[in-house]
Amino acid sequence: MTSSFLTRIIQVLEVLSSIVLAAMMLLTFVDVIGRYLLGAPVFGASEMISTMLALVIFMGLGIANARDKHIVVELFDSRIRALAPGFYDVVVQGFSILSMCLIVYVLFEQAIETAHTGATTIVLEWPLAWITGTVAVLAALSVVSQILGLLTGANQPNKHHLEDV
Repeated sequence: MTSSFLTRIIQVLEVLSSIVLAAMMLLTFVDVIGRYLLGAPVFGASEMISTMLALVIFMGLGIANARDKHIVVELFDSRIRALAPGFYDVVVQGFSILSMCLIVYVLFEQAIETAHTGATTIVLEWPLAWITGTVAVLAALSVVSQILGLLTGANQPNKHHLEDV
């Protein structure tokens, strides 16, 4: 049950991030063509691209957390892991979850603050509360996917390979 739920979360994040990334690339292409060939860039393209970039990053973070496929710098990793492999994995994963929970908290606080102040983006005047709130939900989903990945064994913290680097 937990494994199929995690698989479904990953699939949804992969599809949504692919769609948003494709839209971001298309918008960038159209904006550049419009700007340099027609002298008419897409109004608000920079804000739209920035928003889509935040969405893609946090959707990708959920996928990376679920699979434990982060960038790993292994300067001291092998020495520390050799001393206490189980303890090392608990500390690293625990710190990662704690850090993500802090990010979720800060993002939700920011979303609440922007909702109270009615803050909007500068050009398109999109409500920042919706953007920040969506990113906060994606960050929370990232925490859930990381915990589910640990519980189901979907991510193997000890199984970092050279091709993952």
